[in-house]
Amino acid sequence: MTAGPPGSPRASAGEAAVVAVNADSAVQIAGPWTHRTVSANGTRFHIAEAGDGPLVLLLHGFPEFWWTWRHQLAWLPEAGFRAVAVIRS
Repeated sequence: MTAGPPGSPRASAGEAAVVAVNADSAVQIAGPWTHRTVSANGTRFHIAEAGDGPLVLLLHGFPEFWWTWRHQLAWLPEAGFRAVAVIRS
């Protein structure tokens, strides 16, 4: 079974992280990434990003969110990329 965010029924027993919900109602889980909100053409997006270098944009399908890409957000920067996972706020 795939692990979900800490505290969820799908979280693995050894997984621990700080979970916060900001004013935009985006789940922010601590990790080797940063969270921020960006606007484009009148639409707000929550992003989780990590690394520097060529951009790798990580998109997900419904009902997933940025957490789907947590493993890639950790190893893509190690490979020299800037990884950004997006969710509409």
